[in-house]
Amino acid sequence: MVLFGLMPTAMKTGKMVGNHQQAASLVQHKIDQLRGVGWGRLNFTELRNAGIIDATPGASPYSFVLVDGIDGLYVEAVATITVEDFSPQVKKVTVTLTWTGSARRQGNGTLTASALIAKA
Repeated sequence: MVLFGLMPTAMKTGKMVGNHQQAASLVQHKIDQLRGVGWGRLNFTELRNAGIIDATPGASPYSFVLVDGIDGLYVEAVATITVEDFSPQVKKVTVTLTWTGSARRQGNGTLTASALIAKA
């Protein structure tokens, strides 16, 4: 009986861990894409042409909800990329994914990662 009582909690915990693992993978992939584009192309036109960001908004923070199909994974997902000058030769990119539960997975969360991209 005790084991059956713990099953819903274990299932919910597993779904929350799955959400975080998927979000970590998405955020890391986005940072890898930004590194691939490089320092000189971290602007709206170049990022949009490379298929990294959505068509709107046209200024940082950029969205990548639609281009990566995140709206199909999470309910009310907000996925943004902020590009800012860190120094004259380095830009800082910050990727943030915030979500609520979905039909398949439960739980809310936010995951943020930043990277520095230097001028080559």
